Amino acid sequence: MWSISLSIVPIFLLLILGYIFRRKAFPGESFWGNADKVTYWILFPALLFYRTTTAPLGGEIVGSYTFALLGALCACSVFAVLMSRLFKLNNGLSGAIFQGATRHNTFIAFATADMLFGNEGLLLAAVATSILVPPTNLFCVTALVSYQGGHEGKLKRRLLQEIIRNPLLLAIAAGVTLNLTGVGKLPIIHDLADILSRAALPFALLCVGAGLRIRAMKTEYISLIIASVSKLVIFPAIMVAIIHLTGLTGVAAIILIIYGAVPTASSGYALAKQLGSDSEATAAIITIQTLLSMLTLPVSIAVASYYFL
Repeated sequence: MWSISLSIVPIFLLLILGYIFRRKAFPGESFWGNADKVTYWILFPALLFYRTTTAPLGGEIVGSYTFALLGALCACSVFAVLMSRLFKLNNGLSGAIFQGATRHNTFIAFATADMLFGNEGLLLAAVATSILVPPTNLFCVTALVSYQGGHEGKLKRRLLQEIIRNPLLLAIAAGVTLNLTGVGKLPIIHDLADILSRAALPFALLCVGAGLRIRAMKTEYISLIIASVSKLVIFPAIMVAIIHLTGLTGVAAIILIIYGAVPTASSGYALAKQLGSDSEATAAIITIQTLLSMLTLPVSIAVASYYFL
């Protein structure tokens, strides 16, 4: 059991390495900002496109994954909103909590699935990502615009902008379209995406590590607690419950546990700055969840492997 969880330690070592590199300004001050752009706009979209083109998007697995992932997403969204109101937090902190409670770090999820299960894990991770990324972006943009007092027209414009310019959504849409229409792999384009995708995960993990902001953790502790409990406790707990309800076992069940237990996405920081949310609180939530997940993710996988593999 523990050998499985120990096998993902290199993923967190890459995060630590990325943090050290940025702290030491290696290979240069401007490198990591550009590296983020390359990962977000080129490498990871290539990976998503490549995998969703051939992922098993039909059959019972999609229904079970949709039920589990969207059910957990909705539950954590409600929890975040209710807790923010209960503790009477300002709109900026409420937006930070919402993102911390609902977003997931796809980079870490994909890397973990790859490390543990290879191609089978990546294909199932592509299914999970295809289901979870669009509504997560929709929920987060809606919440942040609403907290800033945006009216319906502003909300619609912002949602349209996010859809049009989000490379992850576009890559998923293109891959799913080719998959479901039966077109499948495109000559040359698919091979190019394959080559680019091989660099995506290690590069992305280094960037996640470089984006950690230890000093930013000096924020209101209540926002850290609410967001972390939602993402690292409630989300995976719902995964476990629905796995039992649907009868999923094996690798398919473990991939759901991985998506439930990964920390919030580092991209939430940029969105917080764009939409006027509390970016420092968002950075703190991202950092603390990523650090906590170094313990909680291996433990979650180890326990889940004992019961479901």
